[in-house]
Amino acid sequence: MEKLMDVLLLGQVRFHELSMRGRVVLSQFPLNLTLLLVCVIAAIADPKVFTDARFLIGQGLELVILAVCVALPWDRIPYGLFLIVPLLDFGPISLLHYANGSSLNGLSLLGVFPTMWLAGSGIRPRVMVPLGGLAALLMVWAPLILAGTAAPNTLAAELLVPFLLLAIGIGTSVMTLSGMAQKARVEELLARTETRERLLNTVLDTVDVGVLVIDDHGQNTYLNAKERELYLAALPEGVETTLESELLIYRDGSEELLPAEQRPLARVLSGETIAHEVYRLGRGSEARTVSISGRQFADVAGDTAGTVLASTDVTEVVAAVHARDKFLAAMSHEFRTPLTNILGYAELLQDDASLSPAAKSDLQIMMRNARHLNHMVDDILAASLTGDEAGGIRLPLDLAELVKQTSDSFSPEASNSGIKLDLATETALPILGDRTGLVRVLNNLVSNALKYSQPGTTVHLAAREEGAWAVCEVADEGLGIDPEDLKRLFTRFQRSDAAVRAGIPGTGLGLALAKDVAEQHGGELECRSEVGVGSVFTLRLPLRKAKQHMTLS
Repeated sequence: MEKLMDVLLLGQVRFHELSMRGRVVLSQFPLNLTLLLVCVIAAIADPKVFTDARFLIGQGLELVILAVCVALPWDRIPYGLFLIVPLLDFGPISLLHYANGSSLNGLSLLGVFPTMWLAGSGIRPRVMVPLGGLAALLMVWAPLILAGTAAPNTLAAELLVPFLLLAIGIGTSVMTLSGMAQKARVEELLARTETRERLLNTVLDTVDVGVLVIDDHGQNTYLNAKERELYLAALPEGVETTLESELLIYRDGSEELLPAEQRPLARVLSGETIAHEVYRLGRGSEARTVSISGRQFADVAGDTAGTVLASTDVTEVVAAVHARDKFLAAMSHEFRTPLTNILGYAELLQDDASLSPAAKSDLQIMMRNARHLNHMVDDILAASLTGDEAGGIRLPLDLAELVKQTSDSFSPEASNSGIKLDLATETALPILGDRTGLVRVLNNLVSNALKYSQPGTTVHLAAREEGAWAVCEVADEGLGIDPEDLKRLFTRFQRSDAAVRAGIPGTGLGLALAKDVAEQHGGELECRSEVGVGSVFTLRLPLRKAKQHMTLS
């Protein structure tokens, strides 16, 4: 009874949550409640109606029907048999309709309750809706036929109410079937959503990335297994806390705890987006180095709905990088010392007048190969630098001047190889850049052009201004690059098949490093090439906004 009252008063309990008996009683109850109101109105408007046996019998039958609804164990009765109840309701309503005389009008409209019950059940609507209409017709015609007063005019006078009830039944059935279809669709979508949610949770607990989700109220709504593991690593010893400000979080390489406002979650909650920032969680051997990314996300209305933080454990990666750096530092020392000695003594030997021409030729080969080996060491060391390490210090430079100096440096080599090095510069090209990195890029482009060119050809070196760009172009008339090789030209350690077949030495690092340097300067490096015709490399760097007048020396 408590649940029935809760449903009637639009409380927390819903109709479909009731037992079968509760639903049957609740479906019958509105009619009985309306009949109670009819008794109150009759007592005020026409008390004589209580002397009419048909009125009393009709009211009594409806009470009996309600009592049957309460008494029968509908949960154990085959589903659908409860529709006998609304069909029985038409009988008492018929008695009430013909008992009222002229004092109470419209009691036949009480048939709307059983009509809506039949049509709204959703059970065999093509049968129940016409059956409800037929029952409504019998409700008004049967008493006339039994009383012998049935005539065309009296029967026609009673057609409006059955027709109205049939229309109500059709409308109720259409809305019920539509609601059932929508409910089925919603249930299907809910089932799919729950399945996807379980799949997502399983995936997030399986991947080796920590995920933390915070709602728009700052409450933790999801924490996967990996994030929980990283969280435990950041907990101070013997302390349990859910506050980020109390965790042991450091910048990588620092021993000072980060201030609360500089911690990743606090920054993302304030609206900042972070990407791949490295922190250290915890102290000692149990500390973990993590790469953290985070951002807020919006709901369908565009309002902030929460925050997502993703943490990747890069402890082993960082350790490997440190080991690599140590190895490269050692390799640099071990290689550079003997190379420096070789080149130094070779230069001294060059000045020895007693050397024969053949010995001097061998000495030139030795020096050329030593320099090549020295360049290879430089490339490998440059490839090991990333980010700020590779960026160097940005200073005001003139790209045209750098191009001219590069041309001067390679003129002897070009002349010795029988290649013409043509230089064309227009005006000063002021830029901001790392001189060491840009010189390495230009040297690499010109060196490659000479290596891949044949004697008697020309390498064109040009510097010019194009809009907001300072442009350097290196064009050769060499082997050219196959379209398939061109796709991976700027990939580290990749070399073209033509270069390998021709026996041209190289590490496959130079162009990849050159492109990295160009992009670190906000520029780009492109190549267009045709096999057997040659290649054109174009370096674009942004001109300085405050362009100063510079002259070539």
